Amino acid sequence: MTDVALSRPRLAVVASAAGCALLVARPLLLAATSHPVAVLAGLFALLLVAGWAWPARALAPSRRANAAAVIAIGLAAFVLGRLAGGHSPAPFTPRILALSALAAVAEEAFFRRLVYGALASGGPALAVGGSALLFAVVHVTVYGAWVLPIDLAAGLVLSWQRWAGGSWTVPAVTHVLANLLVVI
Repeated sequence: MTDVALSRPRLAVVASAAGCALLVARPLLLAATSHPVAVLAGLFALLLVAGWAWPARALAPSRRANAAAVIAIGLAAFVLGRLAGGHSPAPFTPRILALSALAAVAEEAFFRRLVYGALASGGPALAVGGSALLFAVVHVTVYGAWVLPIDLAAGLVLSWQRWAGGSWTVPAVTHVLANLLVVI
């Protein structure tokens, strides 16, 4: 086994931990700046690049489900959740809309490409459950502990979509649409 083959899983753990640490530190990062939108955009751009650049294993075409059907199932879950109540955490503006879309795509590249991929060697249950749990935990410092069950459920839907759809782009589409549901 080569040094590269041995270092890739370790590097995935380091990259995953660093990304999660940055996401957990969001409130501190925002409190230390007078340009919160720029800081958030930079953070999400960094996560997007890290997740997107990570080498991903392709699934055999026979293993992939119909992406449109998987997106529809996931979106239905988010619509039902939105109908249950809640309010937008921020007023609807083009800036909030763009930042919400960037955050969704960046989080999916990070959690469903890099983190899911790092956990996939342990099997689908570990990849789905682990990436969903980390997704939920990093949102606690921003929204509070009350959001943990909601974000765990959302993370499980998105991670299931990654497994069923065979690509991180399937949950990315759903996450963008789910974030739009929250801000409108």
